[in-house]
Amino acid sequence: MTKVSLPLEKLNTLLDGGVEDGSNVLILADLVVDKMKFGSSLVNYRHEQDDNVVYFINNKLPRYARDYIKTDDNVSFIDGFSATINKETEEDYQIDMKISESTSDYIEASVATVKQALEDNEGYGSTFVLDSIDSWVGHWDAMESFIDEISGTLEDTNTVGYYLLPNLGFEEDDANFEKLTEMFDYVLHLKGLERSGITLKFIHVRKPDIETKVPFDITASGLVMYVPKILVTGPYNSGKSTAVETLSETSVSVDRLGTTVALDHGKVERHGLKADIFGTPGQKRFDWALNFLGESIFGCFVMVDSRNPDYERAREMHRELEAKGIPSLVLANFQNKDDALPPETIEEELGIETRGVDALNGDNMDESLDRLFEKILSEHSWYYT
Repeated sequence: MTKVSLPLEKLNTLLDGGVEDGSNVLILADLVVDKMKFGSSLVNYRHEQDDNVVYFINNKLPRYARDYIKTDDNVSFIDGFSATINKETEEDYQIDMKISESTSDYIEASVATVKQALEDNEGYGSTFVLDSIDSWVGHWDAMESFIDEISGTLEDTNTVGYYLLPNLGFEEDDANFEKLTEMFDYVLHLKGLERSGITLKFIHVRKPDIETKVPFDITASGLVMYVPKILVTGPYNSGKSTAVETLSETSVSVDRLGTTVALDHGKVERHGLKADIFGTPGQKRFDWALNFLGESIFGCFVMVDSRNPDYERAREMHRELEAKGIPSLVLANFQNKDDALPPETIEEELGIETRGVDALNGDNMDESLDRLFEKILSEHSWYYT
């Protein structure tokens, strides 16, 4: 079957290209994650890929979803709520039944409307979203029948169905969670952890069960991979402030006579990646900053001057990072200079993975950021707790 891509490239990589056309995908969201914003970001992404969209909303009026979704003639709403509050609908499709009367009957009555909305799309290749199935939980036979009955239409119209559900206390060994998992082709769990005042949001692919977790954030431009804190440190005068400035869309630095005496701070958001970047002074008397930030950083660049690497200081800093379990990468700066040592020589001396860069002109900086993200995803323990 054809694979349909999702907004996060790392997630597509883990799923061998995305989810299969015609499949049903459960999106289980912890309460710290705004499932509507996640769902709308997914819809907007698929709409940009020229999908038709059928959006079934059953817990609020469709106009609330329009605040998040880019709408045009290729986006259709199924109004599953207006009848519940005795209100006339403004949409082309409606479930003409109160969900409060009989949930099982309501679910059964929804099948024909969903099929019709999908089949009415001109040019197959669609996204179907059921905004919230929390009121359906417990009505297992009716829910399973709904999924079974529309699955043929999803396959015939090359549509992927996404079902949003707040995590109402489901655990892995919960019998009800097992029932849900069996019904769907994919289960994406949007989880949230509180660490050092930071809410870390990440996706755990529960079906198929994939060990690697994908951290994310929801921005105005859509879903991005997000790492809250990346540190740039290294020996004195190695180009740390320049690296922060080059990597960041916006940055600030506190210095005296050209030497950083506090922290550099920058924000990066591009190529589907987002991070807050901090730079620490290189002098030993500022090691407190490294120790302070080390409690909550996710990855680190150790900058060295390729012309005269301070190997002893770089090793000392790396040992501290290693002791804290922080993934790191050495950046051999000033590679544009004639007397610069090649990164291979520095890597052999330090015994630490090293990339050659020119921080001032940005040479190999984006590629190094991508590599650090890879190391963070594969090594950082926060995603596995």
